[in-house]
Amino acid sequence: MKYIYTAPDCPKCESLKKKYRAEGIQFVERNADRIKQPEDGIDQEALVLASMQNMELPVEVNI
Repeated sequence: MKYIYTAPDCPKCESLKKKYRAEGIQFVERNADRIKQPEDGIDQEALVLASMQNMELPVEVNI
């Protein structure tokens, strides 16, 4: 499963979602605020990935 962490008014986030929809790639969208206070292991992985990409959105987690 693919999870993407996005924020409102994020052009890169909208572009990625549009691309995935056009390609038929299934994903679960999560609010990027969850990265700040992880609620589960997927959020924790997103925090690690976000820190590796200088906290830029979107963040993609593949499970």
